Amino acid sequence: MKDIHVLCINYSIRSDLRKALSSLNYILPRVNKVTVFDSYYPYLSSPDSSLPFDIDYINARQDLGITLNTYIEAIESEYVLFLFTYELLTSAVNGNTLTLKDDKPIMTVYHESKDLYYQFPFMVKTSFLKGSPFVLEREVPFREIIFHLWLLKNGESNVVTLKENIIEEIRKISNITTKEKLSFAYKFKKSSHGSILSAPTLSVMISNFNMEKFLSTAIQSCITQTVPFDQIVIVDDGSTDNSSKLLEKWKTHQNIQCFFKPNEGKAKALNSILPFITSDFVLELDSDDWLDPDAVFLIKNKLENLSLNIAVLYGNWRYWNQNSRDEVEFFKVRHGKSVNSHEELLSYPFPLGPRIYQTSILKKEKGFPIIDFEQGRLYEDIAILINLFKNYAFFYNDFTIYNVRKHNDSITKKNHSKWNDFRKFLK
Repeated sequence: MKDIHVLCINYSIRSDLRKALSSLNYILPRVNKVTVFDSYYPYLSSPDSSLPFDIDYINARQDLGITLNTYIEAIESEYVLFLFTYELLTSAVNGNTLTLKDDKPIMTVYHESKDLYYQFPFMVKTSFLKGSPFVLEREVPFREIIFHLWLLKNGESNVVTLKENIIEEIRKISNITTKEKLSFAYKFKKSSHGSILSAPTLSVMISNFNMEKFLSTAIQSCITQTVPFDQIVIVDDGSTDNSSKLLEKWKTHQNIQCFFKPNEGKAKALNSILPFITSDFVLELDSDDWLDPDAVFLIKNKLENLSLNIAVLYGNWRYWNQNSRDEVEFFKVRHGKSVNSHEELLSYPFPLGPRIYQTSILKKEKGFPIIDFEQGRLYEDIAILINLFKNYAFFYNDFTIYNVRKHNDSITKKNHSKWNDFRKFLK
């Protein structure tokens, strides 16, 4: 009975893909069709007549989520089986293993890497997949998260997890980017209950200008927190791309407020939404960056005992480089340090953050200063810190929840040459 359609996702080495395809011999009587989703490696699609089945190669270069959702609608097999990147089937798999009941339409297998465990969908009833589409690739920092979010959305009640060793890795994961991605995914499953009931409230504010390409990732990272934000407030600062149209979709979310204004720079944009922030603290998130899934949980625990004179809580940055294939590669974590003087603040080697402001202090100081330099359109993060440091304290804590995307369209990168002029202006 040929009732399984196999989808091979994210293979980048032809020999790895061939091993994965060869392992399908263990379930050959049930394999109806095989499809390889090829994004950046066209050489994978070279024909291989030695395999006992035909293979379709689909170009998923634009958006894997959209491509999968469209393709799955046309699948006629009863089941879809997923294989990812380094995976192949083992001899432990058999026809009896691969069965699903109507009340458990999703089968997963555990993956372990040192102290991390994580899950991908392994086999799913096609009818269930058609009624539960994947998020779009543009809504996540890297495409593997598409599948983690899909499992998160569909809940444990629909899932049966195999303990048998029916999947093995072709090679051990040694790439630091892959390890960081797995660590990120693991945080969706971390326990985050109990100790934040009395914590202060926390919101996030996002100012966007022409970051349509990345904006959905930033927003998605805010709404998929293990503990929710009390508010998500977004302002579009007169974008000339399709950002406004994109925000029309997100503003229907129950916890998101969206505002639109003419372009006047980030400081004025953030000031325009400050009156709508009702939480005790507010985190500033750039529209081309994203947060870890447990960011709210970790921040709220650190806010519980924060002194009233602390204007800003901050920690470390995690940096990712955007490569020519529009994939992110882990770069490094830059650890912060305590700032105890005006001179130390001005000589800080990189932007101090991520910045969690005490809302009442931010409002008392009338928000972000509109300075004369570039009409207040640049370095608003430095200007507000200099202003707050006159009367309040900052508190550094060694935690990392904020992901910085380094890319060529960054406003900061485009204006890097003006940094020395700004420092002269401050003097």
